[in-house]
Amino acid sequence: MLWIVLALLGPIQHGLANIIDNHLTNNIFKKISTLVFYAVMINIIFLPIVFLIARPAFISFKIMSVLLLISLTDILYLYPYFKALQSDDTSTVGSLWSLGRIFVPLLAFIFVGEILTITKYLGFFIIIVSASLLTWEGRLKFNRSILYMTISSFLISLQGVLYKYVFISVSWGTGFFWSTLMTVILISLSVLVKNIRLGVMSEWPAFYKNIKIFFLEELLTFGGSAAFTLAISLTSVTLVNAISAFQPFFVLVYAAIFKRYFPRIFKEKLDSMTITKKILLFMVMSIGVVLLFM
Repeated sequence: MLWIVLALLGPIQHGLANIIDNHLTNNIFKKISTLVFYAVMINIIFLPIVFLIARPAFISFKIMSVLLLISLTDILYLYPYFKALQSDDTSTVGSLWSLGRIFVPLLAFIFVGEILTITKYLGFFIIIVSASLLTWEGRLKFNRSILYMTISSFLISLQGVLYKYVFISVSWGTGFFWSTLMTVILISLSVLVKNIRLGVMSEWPAFYKNIKIFFLEELLTFGGSAAFTLAISLTSVTLVNAISAFQPFFVLVYAAIFKRYFPRIFKEKLDSMTITKKILLFMVMSIGVVLLFM
């Protein structure tokens, strides 16, 4: 099914983007607010791609207000996300996206009246719990990135459900185009805040020097978001969120392949115990995926 391919394209692209994000936030930019500004602003370059896939239409005030809320979440989730990347492995941070997804079934029921079978809900929770256990450190203690990612992942989960609400009334092209444009407009207004404006100006040399890798990261992020939202427009938002929980698996694969060549970019534990633990949990997650399609 097309939605499965699209749902997988999201974590495949976002997983690689997470690794580059780790490099940008730990090695390049000093202020998270500056990184957020450049990360969002550069999306204006990719907006014409939407026109190659679908033709956006004008929207009503009601839909515009929902898209505005989506745009706010698209900016706000980045702050705790980058903070988490400063304190933990990339694949662990990726797994913590699952924390907020635990609210997706409830949010989907409230906003769009989405109801699944018991088997599908069981598969969803197996995936989410397994992904969350990737952060386990023993003795009922979790690492500190859990707080940051609980906030960030909840915002992303809310965003996904709001997108589903929008796609009931408008096409994917219309909803995704206007939400992305609004996000760019909102972040451009942030320079009215003196501290953010000074940060953007002072770190311009760092951005310009690393423009190629920054461009690649945002292209992957844009592509992953486009695939994720298009999948949501085709099927249940709960199912799409469950598939996207495989993001840390792809991060681990990328780390195993590329860490030797790009050691400064990767912040990843690859000892035998860590890898065994993660592979076992990914296998359990696969059982959850099977239940989603029963």
